[in-house]
Amino acid sequence: MRSVLASRAVARRLAPAALLVALVACAGTGGTSVASIALIDLDGEVTSLREEAAGRPVLVSLWAVWCQPCKREIPVLDEIAVARPDIAVVAVNIGDDPDSVAEFVDQLSVRSTVVIDRDGDVLSALGAPSVPVTVLLDGDGEVTWKHVGAVDADSVWAAVRETSGTVQSPVEG
Repeated sequence: MRSVLASRAVARRLAPAALLVALVACAGTGGTSVASIALIDLDGEVTSLREEAAGRPVLVSLWAVWCQPCKREIPVLDEIAVARPDIAVVAVNIGDDPDSVAEFVDQLSVRSTVVIDRDGDVLSALGAPSVPVTVLLDGDGEVTWKHVGAVDADSVWAAVRETSGTVQSPVEG
């Protein structure tokens, strides 16, 4: 009986701390979802993943011009953007200057939507240490799949199929 009472007393003392930890962990971006973070498009206009997605699921790649794995992932994003118009595909550059981003986009002939996150707010909100990061958000802007680090085309296609439909990748077709 004493051990049960002692356990309850400890639980009562720890409950406020546990609640605080849970609230901080769930707060993430201060109440702002990843989809609502302000980003800059290549025309210098403010936008967001939510705005770019227009209610569709959105495949997001966080990248930088210096990132070699990112350069290999961009063609996969473009392939998905063409094959799956029901999914928004957005390449979010983290912190590079707009001229470097524009040059990178031109060199690789990027067809996906490209935006810039100057301060790395999306990266921070996702709890990722660095690029590359690839995530899939549902139509409500909630993360349904996340991969930190280099990712292969098959994994991205599998996440897209699982989240949003039946169209197969060209590799499977």
